[in-house]
Amino acid sequence: MARRRPPLARLRGLLLAGLLLAVAAVVGLFLFGRAGRPRTTRAGEEEATQAKKGTTLVGEDFDYTFTEKERPLFRIRGDSIRADREGTLFLDGVALTLYDPQGQAYHVESKQASFNRASNEGVLQGDVVLKGPSDLELRSTELQMQENGKVLFCPQPVEIRYVKQYVVNGDSLRVELPDEIFVLEGKARVRSLPGAREPVAATAQRAIYERQRKLLRIEGEADLRRGMQHLKAQRISAYLSPDEASLVFVRGLWDVAGQSAGPQTAGGAPTVVRFSGKDFAVTLEPQGGNKVNEVDLEGMINQRAMIETSGGGIVRTLTALRLEGDMDAGVLQQAQAFDGVDIKEVVRGPRTGDPRTAGRPATRQAHGKQAQADFRRDGHLAKVELTDEVTYQDPRVSAHGNRGSLDLDADRGDFFGTPVGVRSEKGTLDAPRIAYDTKNQIMHAMGGVRAVLEKTADSDLAGSPLGEGEGPVHVESKEAFWRQTPSSFIFRGEVRAWRGDNLMLSDQLLGEKEQDRLTASGGVKTLWVPTDQQAADSRGDKAGGAGAAKAGETRRSPVTTVASELVYLRGSRRLTYTGGVNVQQEGKTLACQKLDVEMNEKNKPQRMTCTGQVKLNDPKAGRNIDGDKAVYLLERRQVELTGEKVTMRDREGNVVQGRRVLYSIDDGKVEVKGKEEGKPTLGGAGG
Repeated sequence: MARRRPPLARLRGLLLAGLLLAVAAVVGLFLFGRAGRPRTTRAGEEEATQAKKGTTLVGEDFDYTFTEKERPLFRIRGDSIRADREGTLFLDGVALTLYDPQGQAYHVESKQASFNRASNEGVLQGDVVLKGPSDLELRSTELQMQENGKVLFCPQPVEIRYVKQYVVNGDSLRVELPDEIFVLEGKARVRSLPGAREPVAATAQRAIYERQRKLLRIEGEADLRRGMQHLKAQRISAYLSPDEASLVFVRGLWDVAGQSAGPQTAGGAPTVVRFSGKDFAVTLEPQGGNKVNEVDLEGMINQRAMIETSGGGIVRTLTALRLEGDMDAGVLQQAQAFDGVDIKEVVRGPRTGDPRTAGRPATRQAHGKQAQADFRRDGHLAKVELTDEVTYQDPRVSAHGNRGSLDLDADRGDFFGTPVGVRSEKGTLDAPRIAYDTKNQIMHAMGGVRAVLEKTADSDLAGSPLGEGEGPVHVESKEAFWRQTPSSFIFRGEVRAWRGDNLMLSDQLLGEKEQDRLTASGGVKTLWVPTDQQAADSRGDKAGGAGAAKAGETRRSPVTTVASELVYLRGSRRLTYTGGVNVQQEGKTLACQKLDVEMNEKNKPQRMTCTGQVKLNDPKAGRNIDGDKAVYLLERRQVELTGEKVTMRDREGNVVQGRRVLYSIDDGKVEVKGKEEGKPTLGGAGG
């Protein structure tokens, strides 16, 4: 199976094809110019000396072969020949066969020809045809030899065919023989003949080859195409190796735009690579089979250099003021980008992980001052390392930092900064390092985290103690995981969350919006500062009612709760503390194994139920109460303790037992009901 040629090798082949067409054609013309010199025309001179002075030499059906040391230089045939006294030869139905030093024949035909031996100038006219090796064929209506044989010129449109594959056209052709400069002017174009496996086409206003400098230029809206390969520029220049067998350097200038394709993959269509800029250059290694070593692409402020890769429904674009790349097997492998770099990826909704964008294009963008880009073997942009003033944005998240790494295929980004700042509809997240799973929209913040949760009312924190107060919720921790869709978060390590004066401490804080659940675990401590308005909300008072808060509302003393774990279930509007629960307010302590806090429709605490080894301690009043269950009615600021045997003790050692004890938070009044006979009643307790 034939080896597939890499994309830039095809582009080089196209440039060489145009070069060979021009060079091969003019070699024959150069030989024809030399053949017209009088040094090998002995037979013609003999005939001329036989003619009288002032007469014209006439001949018909001539056939002359000119040799040099028995090596044929050219053979000329014609229907007739005339020579005037100025030394001008006129030929009709002329046919000329030229031989190069290797003995290869070039054949020229025309209806008429004239040649002045003194000025070494002449012209072929009428259906001029030049044929040579490799199926070379040149056709025009006129071919002139000018400037004492130093210039060959076709003033009329010229067509050149080569190796039965290519056709070259131009409005005129000029060859400067001493300097070996060949110029094809006016609508210069190259195309492959029908049936080519990969069609070739090239157009320009002018094509110039300076053979001594080994420099080929295509100027004026130059356009080269071969299959999927395409290069456009106002000027395309190419330097050839000394043996003219290969290219060593190619450059496009002004309004550069191009396209290539990566190798065919089993998955379907190849990746398409497009590029544009002001200045495009490739350096090649002729000894390695024209292997491309480096690619440089430069732009301007208003025309930045751009590389775009497209395949598999994904379009990725890299733009910068300057790009320097390394090639392998005709495919760009890596590139350095300078002076302001922008990355853009457009992908369909299923890759975003957000059902709200399904079926619609989604865009990811990143920016930095410098970048290192890596490409896949098929040519698609795969990874980017950005430095200095890095920013990132997708439909749900924006970020900024000092350095960023994007693995576009793995849907992952790593950002580093002092700190990295991330903003989303959830709020903001700051940390020295944030890893972002862009497909699932999960952020992992490390090294000391600060977060601000702005939509508290809609978040998993709504029913926690942090649901109270004003403004956003602030969170600090050692690390955090933050998911956009479905919304969730995990804060780990010395978690400290607060909103106003309300505070929550724990080892871990987990919010799961899809389950409507918030969980805090590991040394949980909450501090809640209720207000008169919150008390009114707990009672269900309406604005303007007797219990509604008034201007200058006061805050009540904070409620501090310590436990092993806290769980809030939004659907049931229930907040549960478990494991060594301890509730403190105004110096009074309520301890138990489990505390359930019931919320009203506004997610305000309304009723607290404490179960399992319940103990109420009021150090100021010197009372301790034990029971099986305690219910704290926040609107009444009253605790009701119940059980088979509720026991109350005071500092004097008195003990009262009953089935039900009512305790007032504000004044410490205790009422014991269902007490045993013969026991005293404390603090105005009634039976």
